[in-house]
Amino acid sequence: MGGNGRKKRHFSRIHAFSCGKASFKGEHSLIGGPGFSRIVYCNEAERGEGSFVSYGDNYVSTTKYTVATFLPKSLFEQFRRVANFYFLVCAILSFFPVSPYSAVSNVVPLVVVVAATMGKEAVEDWRRNKQVMF
Repeated sequence: MGGNGRKKRHFSRIHAFSCGKASFKGEHSLIGGPGFSRIVYCNEAERGEGSFVSYGDNYVSTTKYTVATFLPKSLFEQFRRVANFYFLVCAILSFFPVSPYSAVSNVVPLVVVVAATMGKEAVEDWRRNKQVMF
């Protein structure tokens, strides 16, 4: 019944620090290999290796549309709504001769509702863009 004792944990020598210095000596050639971390120089440009890296900016766009994508994206958003899609199908079916309603009575309300909603979205997006710029 031996073995009830706890096993001693063996940590890598890179994780054992004394007075802020790593305990590995003479193993600098292994840095960068598996199990080792990188050396990072903070705010010491002269110690860094290689040239400066060009990072991307932190630009965040809060607008939903651009001038080129407004019409397709907005129409897609409009007809994702079940009610608008239903009335679109009804308007298409009203063009067949067996339809009990005229095409105008189905198409005009749909166009008015979709155009008004698209106009509202355009104004909201324009105001959002204007707010970010100032």
